[in-house]
Amino acid sequence: MHFYGRDTVPLGSYKGPWARNPNAPGAKGSADRYISDLVEHYPSPVKNYSQVPDAVSVYRKALAGQADNSVAIASIGITTNMRDLVLSSPDQYSKLNGHDLVAQKVNRVVWMDGMYNFGCAQHDSDNWLGPDTDCRGSAQAAVQGWPANVKQVFSPPNVGIDVHHGSWLTNCAAYGNPCRQAFEDWLGPNNGRDSWDPITVVAAVRGSAGVHCKEVEKGGHMTLDYAGDETWHAGGIANQSRQVYSGSPQDAISFELNQLLCKPPGPWSTTNWTKAGGENCYGPRGASPAHGATDLEHPADSSCGTMSLDECKHKCLELPGCTAIAVDPKADGQVDCYRKADVVLGSCDHATTLSTYIRHDWVLAKGFNCYGGHGATDMETPPSADCGTMEVKACQAKCSATPGCTSITWIGSDHSGIGKCYRKKDVVLAKCDTLSGYDTYINTDT
Repeated sequence: MHFYGRDTVPLGSYKGPWARNPNAPGAKGSADRYISDLVEHYPSPVKNYSQVPDAVSVYRKALAGQADNSVAIASIGITTNMRDLVLSSPDQYSKLNGHDLVAQKVNRVVWMDGMYNFGCAQHDSDNWLGPDTDCRGSAQAAVQGWPANVKQVFSPPNVGIDVHHGSWLTNCAAYGNPCRQAFEDWLGPNNGRDSWDPITVVAAVRGSAGVHCKEVEKGGHMTLDYAGDETWHAGGIANQSRQVYSGSPQDAISFELNQLLCKPPGPWSTTNWTKAGGENCYGPRGASPAHGATDLEHPADSSCGTMSLDECKHKCLELPGCTAIAVDPKADGQVDCYRKADVVLGSCDHATTLSTYIRHDWVLAKGFNCYGGHGATDMETPPSADCGTMEVKACQAKCSATPGCTSITWIGSDHSGIGKCYRKKDVVLAKCDTLSGYDTYINTDT
């Protein structure tokens, strides 16, 4: 949340006795493959569960403030919080008990089900996280105690096991991105993993059809025993269903999940456009892979017309999903306009006659090291010096407060979100060093 500029999002923690030993012996070894790295090395205001309220309080406060029948919940991982919510008592946030508060406010819940989540990290088989004290029975209480009027969709383990996501982060995400670091700690660079949880989250937000799935066996219902073993009962009139793939969409799901992970931090702008001069970003052409973008025209290599630059920007804003334009200059100040999404500058063609404009205040050029004589003018004294060690956001703010500064180059170390900050101007990406340990960020004035 901190990396993405969302420190105001309320966080809550399960505070019971379960899963307090991340190094508990088990068939899968240590569970702490990335948490300590992020907690110890990345800057954030929260380092320990004691610094946030309990999860149930956060849920109840959030639900009480929402319109009736408006909330979707994605339940990924163990179900202790869902159990504690549905069994909660009235409090300062609502006079309703948990069951009735959920019944009033929640539209649907999508469960990532299966023995890991419903069986306390498969305690009975792997004992991955140690004793299941206060966890055993949580799924039974949560699922079977859920209000009948709230839709329940179950996403089984076979939905996601053959879809990988995260491998793009090595090449699309900045150094200092904790999501990228988590994947690399777990699996190494350029590797992804199974997609049970993100599919569940997207289905909660967009509906099953929004993640290339569909609901089946509507009206059936799920029962669970105390250990978390589940049984689906077909037929009936319950407000429940199961989620399955629509056809064979695994590649499409993987592609879209990776696109989401590669979105830059911060909102898309409707007024500010960052120019990447000389960068031609486009999608796949037949058997040739994409060069740093997804095309939004039909056919893919066509333009949406010849017009002014401002008209091209407006054309992009009119098209849902458009986050960038590539323009090819023509006579009388006109341009051929190509609408794009998912721009990754490091993968675009460099030093072309085209330029790409992205709807964002700061745009990452991953792996680009721009300095004097190599695509930039240094603004430090002496030119090779840095202006301090800080987060990327702080480095960007330092540049914005410096007259003439239009870009930064930043390098971190030790898996940290803290790094050295170099202020720059007059950046020409085609002349910078590439495939370096540095990242360059260009802003709307470039």
